[in-house]
Amino acid sequence: MRFLAWGKPFCLVLAVLIACPHLSVAAKNKAEIADIKIDKTGQNLAVSFHLEECFTPKMEEAIQNGVSTTFRILVAIEKPSILVWKAQVLDFTLEHTIKYNRLNNEFQVHLPEHPEKVLMTKDFEEAKRWMSTVDNLPIIPTCWLHKNQEYSLKVKAELSKVELPLFFRYILFWVSLWDFETDWQKVAFQMQP
Repeated sequence: MRFLAWGKPFCLVLAVLIACPHLSVAAKNKAEIADIKIDKTGQNLAVSFHLEECFTPKMEEAIQNGVSTTFRILVAIEKPSILVWKAQVLDFTLEHTIKYNRLNNEFQVHLPEHPEKVLMTKDFEEAKRWMSTVDNLPIIPTCWLHKNQEYSLKVKAELSKVELPLFFRYILFWVSLWDFETDWQKVAFQMQP
C-alpha cells in the first residue's frame, strides 16, 4: 500500500521529465517555411520558398566543427477527392547538406537543385542562405495537372537525423536541442485553362 502512495508521484515526475525536453525543444524551435511562391507559367510547375529560424547557435557550432548537417524538405501536391480525402499527386523529398572543410576553410553545400556541382563558399552566412532557400525548383510538368482543378501544395522541413561521430556524441549529448521540424505549410492553387 505504501508503494502505491509513492508510485503515483514518481510516475508523475517521470512523465514530466520525459515530456519536458520535448516541450523545451518545441519552445526553442521556431523554424518555419515562409514566402511560398508557385510559378505555373512555364512547362513545369515551379516552387520557391525559404526556411526561417532554422539555424540555432548549437547547430552552427556543430557545423563549424565539421558535423555534416542535412535539411530534409518534404514536398507534396494533393487534389480534392471523394468527400474529405485528398488524392496525392506528387510526393518527394529534397535534401540540402552542408559540410565545413577545415583544411580549405570553406563550406560545401549540396543541393538537388544543382546536382551537377557542389556550391562552395568561405562565407557562413551565404552557405546558410543556400541551405535555407529553394528557388524556382521545377517539381512537376504543368501538362500533368488538369485545367480548372484545385490543388494544394504542401511543404515541410526537418533536420535529418544523422549518426554523429563518437567524440561528437559526447560533446553534443543533447543533440535534440538543435533539432527542428516545421509544420506543414499549405498553399492552394488552380491551373488556368
